[in-house]
Amino acid sequence: MRIARDLVNTGLVSDSLASAPPVQGSRASLAIKIVASLVLAGGFVWIFRHGKLPLLPDASTYAFLVWPYLLAQIATLAVVILLRTYRWRYLIEPIAPVPTRLVMGVSLVGFSFIAFAPFRMGELARPYLMARHSRVTFTQTAGTVAAERIIDGLVLSLMLLCSLLLSRPLANLPTRLGDLPLPVAAVPKAAYGALALFTCAFVAMGLFYWARDFSRRLTLATVGVFSPRLASLLTDKIERIADGLKFLPSLSKVLPYLRDTLAYWGFSVLYTWFLLKSCSIDASLAEAGVLLGVLGLGILVPSGPGFFGGYQLAAYCGLAMFFPEREVLTKGSLYVFLSFATQHTFNLLGLLVGTALMRSSAAPTPVTTGATSTSLGSPGLRCFRHAVGARGKALSHPGQPCPRRPHDRGGKLFPPGKAGDTPSFP
Repeated sequence: MRIARDLVNTGLVSDSLASAPPVQGSRASLAIKIVASLVLAGGFVWIFRHGKLPLLPDASTYAFLVWPYLLAQIATLAVVILLRTYRWRYLIEPIAPVPTRLVMGVSLVGFSFIAFAPFRMGELARPYLMARHSRVTFTQTAGTVAAERIIDGLVLSLMLLCSLLLSRPLANLPTRLGDLPLPVAAVPKAAYGALALFTCAFVAMGLFYWARDFSRRLTLATVGVFSPRLASLLTDKIERIADGLKFLPSLSKVLPYLRDTLAYWGFSVLYTWFLLKSCSIDASLAEAGVLLGVLGLGILVPSGPGFFGGYQLAAYCGLAMFFPEREVLTKGSLYVFLSFATQHTFNLLGLLVGTALMRSSAAPTPVTTGATSTSLGSPGLRCFRHAVGARGKALSHPGQPCPRRPHDRGGKLFPPGKAGDTPSFP
């Protein structure tokens, strides 16, 4: 489990670099975030106990289980994960040829770290791992991840709105569940807000790929009014990420990706419906779509490790839109627990399978840079340490050669702040 150990121990930096001061700083930052995440989780535990919402279902609720539906849910969830990981290859292929096993392995490991790392720090895992094991750079991979998130957010928002129109919520939406106030009535407004947000992000993504000069001037003219330095930094980072959007002009990549994305979300609704039925909750597919959409928005809220707290609150909020309080606190508590448990069981399995797939893909080929022989992974790792330590500023040793892969301009010297594909942080 070297990949998992490297990422966790140093906040995405190898253990062999632990003695360097920049890495020690990143470890301290990671430790602070882990502690803050655990404190937040403890706060959610207190909220649930104070509000009399069950985190664990009562033993008597297991009598409601319908095993055929539960088994169907597990099988459907496996299909969902397969579609989610496989479709990423359509975004990576236009940048550089990468074995499908490696794409799926990186994706499985990356999604596992997103689930378990505090405050969504795991979003950095896929760009880091892909840059380490392939010819696709960190910022290019970050561009594909950003595009994936934007498209998923747009599809999820549209699905939530359509499901709200097709479903029949309770006539009088509750304002509290147990003794805990819940903003159930705010769900439609949140859906419209999310749709507006992701639509703007989608338009911005297209502009920064097809009309970079115009987008740069627009950003400098708007954000630059308040902070020219921030505007320049923002445009520079977005333009680098836009390099990962090379799939956009290719219909042979865009159409299969959209097909798999729609299938992914369709099977996700079906998975949610199967799980509801397995808990003896008589829900329609439209109601399952609403619940999935509310969950998708809910996990964006800062939570404990594994989205703990935000996930449960969003699930209870979605259930309270359609079912009476007594059913939500019994059958619904069983649904919330099983949904959370099955998701993270599959995340752990994905970490194991993804690591195996990455190891079975082709090993990095040693290359020679000047008089120094190194591996394909080492240069990117060493540059990554500089970037993490500098937190987006100049390299810790300005002017020092940053070891490059063969396609990255052959080991030129990079002045401060110009480290090529070196990842930086806002």
